[in-house]
Amino acid sequence: MPIFSAAKCCPSDPSLASQPKRKKSQLKSIENGLAEVLGAEQLARLADICRLKRRWPEIVGPMLSASTQPITIETGCLLIAVNHSTVAQQIRFLQQEIRDACFKKCRIGGISRLRTRVQPDIAVATPMQEIRPAKVSLQQKKKIVEELGEIEDRKLKRAIFDARVAQEAFSS
Repeated sequence: MPIFSAAKCCPSDPSLASQPKRKKSQLKSIENGLAEVLGAEQLARLADICRLKRRWPEIVGPMLSASTQPITIETGCLLIAVNHSTVAQQIRFLQQEIRDACFKKCRIGGISRLRTRVQPDIAVATPMQEIRPAKVSLQQKKKIVEELGEIEDRKLKRAIFDARVAQEAFSS
């Protein structure tokens, strides 16, 4: 008996028509569920701030976007976190241009004023340099083992040894 039969895979086969069809998907938009939980107005504000954060470097430029971050929009006021008071002053100078750019780039209207909040943790994003450990010589490892000779617990001794080797590797 053949493993593959042409009669089973032929769409014109009447026996296939009698098989039950799979139910159609009942997928619903996630927006409806979020709108029920948050409310339509809050969901719209959340969508606005997400669009604004995504396009922020285009709105204020790469230099200001490295030192600032939009936080929220509440009753016509855009709150922006800055990392220094001079950056806050620059935002105030560019207030009208930023509001216009928010409307042009993100279609967010109704921003009547901007407020700033100094948060030092908003820092310039710099790429991390990969740190590679140096090789620890056999002589250094022997010296560490000699120093740990008095410790009797093998697990503790091994943990301290690994920590000291890592310390030697990353110290240079």
